[in-house]
Amino acid sequence: MLSEPAGLRQCSPGTTLYHYTKSKGINGILSNNCFWATKSDFLNDPDEFRSLHDLVASILETCVPNSKARTRFLHDVFAPDYSTGNDRKQDYFVLSFSECRDSITMWSEFGVKTGYSLAMDGEEIVRRIQEKNRIEYHGYVIYDEEEKRQIVEAMLTGKLPMLLGSSLADALNEGIQEGVSLIYNRACHKFRKAAALYSMFFKNEAFAREEEYRFVFRRTEFTEVHFREKDGFLIPYIEVPLSDSLLPVTEITVAPMNYMDLAEKGVRYLLQLKGYDVKVGLSDIKLRY
Repeated sequence: MLSEPAGLRQCSPGTTLYHYTKSKGINGILSNNCFWATKSDFLNDPDEFRSLHDLVASILETCVPNSKARTRFLHDVFAPDYSTGNDRKQDYFVLSFSECRDSITMWSEFGVKTGYSLAMDGEEIVRRIQEKNRIEYHGYVIYDEEEKRQIVEAMLTGKLPMLLGSSLADALNEGIQEGVSLIYNRACHKFRKAAALYSMFFKNEAFAREEEYRFVFRRTEFTEVHFREKDGFLIPYIEVPLSDSLLPVTEITVAPMNYMDLAEKGVRYLLQLKGYDVKVGLSDIKLRY
């Protein structure tokens, strides 16, 4: 299947994944056994979509001689709403973890004063999420530019022509001919879906230290979408509920500047009431402000 993200690396046995959140988030997770997954196009930097567009353009130059055909395909694939597969049924929501225990990059996003990092057994949290939810895809975010190129090139010059029964150049050339071309429309549709999925796992190399691991969920007609406020605008999210048994939490780390006794004391008491017996400690990062 073209939209299956081949090459997506998943966590191995013994891996610990860390979920960064603020005080409100850790309270909700431990009290309600529930995570929140954010709509994918509210996570990605628009520059990442531009980067993917430029990567595809570069690859097309090597395998599609007709510049008009390349331009038409890029225009039709990277429409403003391409990130949802141009189909409301293809709304995706993302739940993020990290393989980094104590990251200043992650703290800057989730609060050097109000943040917490929950350590969890990777295989176990995958299993627990799957108990009550359908995970569409999960794996490590890809930062390396050469790896991204290899993946997209394999899609464009290998999988897509195989599915179409036609060379990519011939399929795209039909897009600039008069009349409707079923093979061209099929090429756009299939690559648009694949590009939308990979855009959720491609990030700029500058963010490589995040070591992010993502779970992707697809909205169905039965999915209830909620909204939270951030910086004056609304962000759509869905709930990812887990069973009532204790979560596979092995450690909680308090943000670098959250050194008040109450920050650690409050979490310890919450853990005690919920039946957890895990280590709670302060970040090892020392800040001068």
